[in-house]
Amino acid sequence: MASAYILAADIGGTKTATAVITSEGEILRMSKASSVANSPPALIDRIATMLQDDLRQAGVNIADVLGLGVGIAAVISADHRVVTWAPNLPGWKDVPLHDELATRLNLPVCIEYDGHTAVLGEWWLGAGRGYQNVVFVIVGTGIGGGMILNGQLYRGTSGLAGAAGWFVLETQRVSDKCARQLGHWESLAAGPAIDRLAAERLRQSREPSVLREQGPDPHDRLTTQMIFDAAREGDILARGLVHQAGETLGVGIANIVSLMNPEIVILGGGVGTQADLLMDPIRQVVLHNAQPMSAQAVQILPAKLGAKAGLLGAAKAILLCQERCGEP
Repeated sequence: MASAYILAADIGGTKTATAVITSEGEILRMSKASSVANSPPALIDRIATMLQDDLRQAGVNIADVLGLGVGIAAVISADHRVVTWAPNLPGWKDVPLHDELATRLNLPVCIEYDGHTAVLGEWWLGAGRGYQNVVFVIVGTGIGGGMILNGQLYRGTSGLAGAAGWFVLETQRVSDKCARQLGHWESLAAGPAIDRLAAERLRQSREPSVLREQGPDPHDRLTTQMIFDAAREGDILARGLVHQAGETLGVGIANIVSLMNPEIVILGGGVGTQADLLMDPIRQVVLHNAQPMSAQAVQILPAKLGAKAGLLGAAKAILLCQERCGEP
């Protein structure tokens, strides 16, 4: 391989990260900045500037770069050139991201849905390395992810495969501003759902808990991290909340295991990083509720790459495109 370097960008609703990465997956330089900008062109300019600075700091000549891989929390056009809708990025509707970045950097560009870059990263260099059938479940403010099936990234008809937060687990509406029409998995098991459940439990119960130190109405003060920290300290109420969250996550994962029969399910994201507390209830629910042979065969493991998965997966997307097409 003549060129040994790849540029990568991971564009989220709050933060954007960029990096220079070798073709073996070593991150030589990484930068982070706010995704908040006055307009899509302003954020695109910021990303281009960050990447140019990354190159300078890494001492890499752009002539030695294979291309730029981009992961973004958005709906992308079938040709991977236009961001048709990014709900967490104001003003991002029908933005020609591919052409804008290609023009600014004079490089081949590959754009993917961020759940797909995340699973590519974990499959390439993380917990999914060496497997052919991988599901990555990312649990944070919401629930998303991606799938590798028979050694191939599965994108789905509209490029949105992996949006597991939309699983309907209850037929009743959930009284939460983040909930959609019914009891979606995301509305029952992601970070805001755990916070909401904790506030409700504290209001309805007299059970002693360190979480009560947040005040008589802790709904706007509690964080998911506080709840997990209290559980680790042995707080009974917090441990019950975490166990319930693990069971609810286990229901969704059991459905995935029954449907997909994967070798491995990887758990990541801000909530997923609390795997030491979540894995036991998740595994028990999967063993008791998923298709029995699939449940026995699957491994359920925490992610290894953390926030770097998206950047590494964006870089891997460039390598895969080069293998497939000869060039990105």
